[in-house]
Amino acid sequence: MSDFLSNFNKSNYDETKEKKLREDLNKEGSTDSSLNKVSDEKPSEQPTRMGPVNATDPKVDSSSFSPDTEQAANDQTRRSQPEDETEIDPTYHKKRKQKFLIIGIGTFVALCMLYFGYFQMTHVALPEFSGKDLAEVRTWATENKVKLKVEQTYSKQVEANKVISQTVKKGKKIKKGAELTVEASIGADPEEKLKLPDFMTMKKTEVEKWIKDNKADNISLIDEYSDTLEKGKAVRFEIVNKDVTKENYKRKDKANMYYSKGKETFEKNISVPDFTKKMKTEVESWAKTNEIKVTYEEASSADVPAESIISQSIAKDQKVAKKDSLTVTVSLGKGYIVPNFADYTQEEAGTAVEGLTVQAKSVFTNNVAYGQLVSQSVEAGTQLTSKDDLKVKVYYSAGQPYLKDLRGNTVEGDLQKYFYDEFQSKGANIQYTVRYVDSAQPKGTVVGMSAYNLYVPLDYTVTLDISLGNLDGGSDPIPKKDSENETDSKEMP
Repeated sequence: MSDFLSNFNKSNYDETKEKKLREDLNKEGSTDSSLNKVSDEKPSEQPTRMGPVNATDPKVDSSSFSPDTEQAANDQTRRSQPEDETEIDPTYHKKRKQKFLIIGIGTFVALCMLYFGYFQMTHVALPEFSGKDLAEVRTWATENKVKLKVEQTYSKQVEANKVISQTVKKGKKIKKGAELTVEASIGADPEEKLKLPDFMTMKKTEVEKWIKDNKADNISLIDEYSDTLEKGKAVRFEIVNKDVTKENYKRKDKANMYYSKGKETFEKNISVPDFTKKMKTEVESWAKTNEIKVTYEEASSADVPAESIISQSIAKDQKVAKKDSLTVTVSLGKGYIVPNFADYTQEEAGTAVEGLTVQAKSVFTNNVAYGQLVSQSVEAGTQLTSKDDLKVKVYYSAGQPYLKDLRGNTVEGDLQKYFYDEFQSKGANIQYTVRYVDSAQPKGTVVGMSAYNLYVPLDYTVTLDISLGNLDGGSDPIPKKDSENETDSKEMP
């Protein structure tokens, strides 16, 4: 009984019961057909209540039972007594098959859902990238973990950094981690030569259309003010690189097309300050900030320091506009009036005007009396200021050159200095030549002159005899006098 209960459950109830009954009958050696019929009979549609077999039951033939059979039946009755309350469901097998079918279908659906979820997680649908910015495609590829390969190509139809095409069409799915190739534009070919039209004869709108159609983005349209051309008129066309001409112009070359904005007008809303005695640098700063044209004039002033403003053409607090003109007078400091040095002697000239450096010098002349003014480097009445050279050279006459007698007390070595100091430094071109002669005088002594003790012209050459010192006790040679010795330079005998 314990073995039977341990093997009993709802799913194998019927099989266990029939099997146990056969085993018990076989052990008893019973061949009762009625028991075999019970074991082989299928469950009826209605539940059957199990009970003890009664010999008096009219449905059972009592003569067919033997003592062993009866014992077996009694044992079976005793075993079945605890099961009198159990009901058997005749649709159990059908329900069991339906259960397995539902489980199988559920499992299949679950696997499909798992696969679909996995596919959805590992794949992504591609949008349409054509015409979109390459940066937007890169962002999408990063967010969806797709490797992006970009093939760049020149295109006049598609703007630079825009997508031209993609290898996988819109709507198709691509596995994450896979590579997607897109073709992107890098704009029109910069090396392509362009045939430039005559922009000067075209309207601005026509030039804009030409630039757009030819992708000539390096041609800039610039508006500027013009005092001579009305608004919208072409001013000039310039290619930045001077080596590039209209004939060899390429798309990469920069050029500017200028158009007139007409004459520029400004409102008079700038107040002019009082610049009197202000520094010139202050005026320059104000003019630069307000775009005022300033003209600077200069004048000396004893009251206004140098580089400060003496006066201005527009009074204080008056209003001006941009590009207006202003004239200011800048002080050069104290002025110095150059005097007429003919009113001064050579000794007085040096201190004639305080602040001026006067260099007074004597020069030989042929027709100006001694001590008279010959010339001055700056004309009398001229005003000199700090920007001028304050040095003035003044020349006074030293009269006509006079040639002294140099014989006997002058040696050859002193001649250069003598002629320079006495004549050449004072403007007279007095030269000398040397002739060496036999003489008892010390060697190198001047022993003869072609002329001496007389006035000579500003251009004159005298001949000097120089002793060789090779004679003993000889007398000094005396130059012969003649009627021409005062005007020319004859040699002495």
